[in-house]
Amino acid sequence: MEEICLIIEGQKLIAKKDVLCEHSDYFRAMFSGSYIENHQKEIKIDVLDANSMKIILQYMEIGLIDLFEHSLATIADLAIAANFLQISELIKQIEYTLDLQLKVSNWIEIQTIAESSSFARLEQLAACFGLFSFKNMKPEYIPSMQKLYWYLSHPYLDVGSELDVFKFGFQWISQATEGLDAMLLLVICCLDLKRITTNDLKEIRALIMEYENSLAAKMVDCLLEIASGGHELSASSISSQKTVLVEMFTEKVYNEVINLVNESKSRKFKLTPIVPVWIVKDSKPELVPHVMYTYSEETGFERWLEVAEKNLWGWNVIAWGMTKLVIVCGEYGRGTEMFYKDVKVYDTLRNEWTRHGVQLPSRRHGGVAVVGDSLFIVGGVGAFRVVLDTAIVYDLDAKTYRSIARFHDTIQNPAVCNHENMIYAAGHKNIYRYEESEETDSWVNIVATEIRMSCMVSFKNYIYCTQNYFSHLYRFIPGVDSRLELITYFTNPPATICNLGSYLLVFTRTMCGQSDMLAIEQYTGNLEEKPKVLWSQSDSMMKVNDVAGSCSLILKIPPLSQEVPQYHKRYLVRFYQ
Repeated sequence: MEEICLIIEGQKLIAKKDVLCEHSDYFRAMFSGSYIENHQKEIKIDVLDANSMKIILQYMEIGLIDLFEHSLATIADLAIAANFLQISELIKQIEYTLDLQLKVSNWIEIQTIAESSSFARLEQLAACFGLFSFKNMKPEYIPSMQKLYWYLSHPYLDVGSELDVFKFGFQWISQATEGLDAMLLLVICCLDLKRITTNDLKEIRALIMEYENSLAAKMVDCLLEIASGGHELSASSISSQKTVLVEMFTEKVYNEVINLVNESKSRKFKLTPIVPVWIVKDSKPELVPHVMYTYSEETGFERWLEVAEKNLWGWNVIAWGMTKLVIVCGEYGRGTEMFYKDVKVYDTLRNEWTRHGVQLPSRRHGGVAVVGDSLFIVGGVGAFRVVLDTAIVYDLDAKTYRSIARFHDTIQNPAVCNHENMIYAAGHKNIYRYEESEETDSWVNIVATEIRMSCMVSFKNYIYCTQNYFSHLYRFIPGVDSRLELITYFTNPPATICNLGSYLLVFTRTMCGQSDMLAIEQYTGNLEEKPKVLWSQSDSMMKVNDVAGSCSLILKIPPLSQEVPQYHKRYLVRFYQ
């Protein structure tokens, strides 16, 4: 085999010509045409680094590479080299490995690698990971003011309030030593002023007390004056008060506030409710496809995804984060003893199914909830139609499971939910919380219910509960309330509830066959407001599968780039290197 010498960064690396041609389109073209390099024994390459080329040559020789052994910086160099040398299989492997390594602390680094390596799909996925992980983000994970601005101002940032956005930005800039005034203004530019409240502005003003002579502080004072007077933070509202505001805060402050309000970006982050629906015509339920439907006020119900085989009975669905749908449990036909024991996950951003290839204990009609990467499965029906009091925790990342303390009741279809990273499950007459220490674990009685709850969902510091034979809505605060509080009623008995962040969406169930009204109602948590009917249909052929579960997910990848308003550029330009 003919050998050649590659000279990279002054180092001489010996390689076989046919091996280089086998893996690299770059070398294949070089050595198969009439190029001068085809006749040279030494070839100098200036655009690569020697360390990356050594790793690539080893990969070419043995056909394998363990990228997890290398740092992200090394993988970044390998990506540049693999792209230059046009090694398609290695490029795919690098992109796949970086995707698997995404986490809160490194998503920006991986996004940067993806951008420089033209991994467009990975770049978008990394951005999504960061935008949807705001609740776990730390200021030290954001490397620059430009990235901070991009992150906090992004319309698809998953954030509960604009005050949280400001606090995060303020914590970041508090570590800076210069340019603080401009940074402070940029953080304020990141806020959606349509969502901000008077109390938010008061807290922001208190936080920046030491900068009270800055332009940013004076602008906040002006905004607070407008909001406290009951006026909207809109250009028209502010313009109508120009004379008063100029006199109070100077014309410069007034003009800055007008520009700020005019260029304020609106948040567009939106979860989509996902519910299992049967289209029941003349068919028997066991012959109808198991399909998840989406709902929006603009389009109504829309078929989205078939999730289970027609004859799978008693399966459960739950969200894992905001972009993954988990299918678990079930029996293939009633009484067959043929249980679905695997775990199946659908990734909404990658549009692909993954089977975990595990063997869980036999179970159908369980209760499920997810905390982090832990899937809790409680109760249900096992082999020989035995109603269960057992519970397991399945690690969705490690793909292993363990048994935990037995539940207090043998129960089918228990209502289970995650509230503030703790698991709650409803028994026949009580709601329990799972508690675990290094030595033991148990289900602790939290609140009495008198009746069995069918559905529980965490929303705005409360756990909301319903019973699917009645129209009542109850709630309680764990550790505070000893009994449920009845707060309102729906027009029909509820089948399932989706938490969409700012409100609950309640799907009713048909009660007596196929001719009942199906309705969707919205509840904001305000005790002074009744649930609002958003959609209804008489004699509907649609039936919500009220025992499988429901969830809320992100279904589309948000755009990477966003237009920077001219007003923001004035302050951002000084931070470009």
